[in-house]
Amino acid sequence: MRVIPGRYAGYFRSPLSVLAGAMALILAGCQSEAPTGSGDGTGTQVRSFSMVPGADAAARLSANRQIRSWATIDKRNPTHAGALLNDPIINSPFDLTYIGGPVVNRATNQNIYVNCTTGPADCWGTGNLTPGTFLRDLNRSPFIRVTNQYLGSEGFGRFGVNELGINGVPFKPSLAGTPTASINDIFSLIFSAVAFTGASGYTNIYHVFLPAGTDMCIADGFCYSPDDFSTFVFCAFHGSVDLPDPANPSGSVHVLFSVEPFQNVPGCALPLQTPHGTIDATASTLSHEFFETITDPDLDAWFNFLTGEEVADLCAAFASNERMNGHSYSIQLEYSNSVHACTNRS
Repeated sequence: MRVIPGRYAGYFRSPLSVLAGAMALILAGCQSEAPTGSGDGTGTQVRSFSMVPGADAAARLSANRQIRSWATIDKRNPTHAGALLNDPIINSPFDLTYIGGPVVNRATNQNIYVNCTTGPADCWGTGNLTPGTFLRDLNRSPFIRVTNQYLGSEGFGRFGVNELGINGVPFKPSLAGTPTASINDIFSLIFSAVAFTGASGYTNIYHVFLPAGTDMCIADGFCYSPDDFSTFVFCAFHGSVDLPDPANPSGSVHVLFSVEPFQNVPGCALPLQTPHGTIDATASTLSHEFFETITDPDLDAWFNFLTGEEVADLCAAFASNERMNGHSYSIQLEYSNSVHACTNRS
């Protein structure tokens, strides 16, 4: 769902505006850089970090918030579903248009695993397959070359993974008592992660993973809330934001991010879409947000100018069983201007 007020009717793109004013940031102490002791299933350690004092103030001072949410299954656009199969139309109405914004040619995926004490495989994966495993496998798969036409460069091998873990993060409960993250909670987490890694800009993408049983609201009534269908509007989202620079409070850093609540729930995944278990629900939504982040990081690069849909929105109905680096994932396809259809190859 795209939200650009006054431009795309029927799509909600939120520039959640800047909270004005100056506020002193209290940055104290560095976080521990010790690994958590749990790997991601590939032998890679997940490094633990802590919330930075002053993170909440930094979140409130964030600016240029651009957020694009991925709707629940019942709210997705079905009108194009039959038109994208074997339809080699030149200048197809489904093709994406470039309007001049930046794209991401190479980056490190900074995975933030929130409140998961047993490791990402248990919280968002299947067996030894985790969000980190999937992103590494995708990075070395021909599938990622679908993006070459939009990036103007080779995507294969250009998107590594760093994994971070944080536990004990409190979220305010909803009226039903469910822990519920707010958008400021997310920006506080990202600010603390940026302070820990020192990494920001268009060469880093922060993916925030919330565990099962945690809701997420961008605004009142606009939530991921499988426990409350009256407010259950989206499954995940991506965007960009300007945050105060943790190393220089008078400056700012530009941060690309996505947020993936637990995806293996009705409304975000159908039983037949997850033959390999939870990892399929995680990987398909993660690939959706990843492909859209690199091709449309600030919501002003590549998208369908008629509908506002991005590269992954157009193909959500089409699942593909992908074998990547010896691992199998059932994930959605991506739209290609080159073949005017959904595909898993360039």
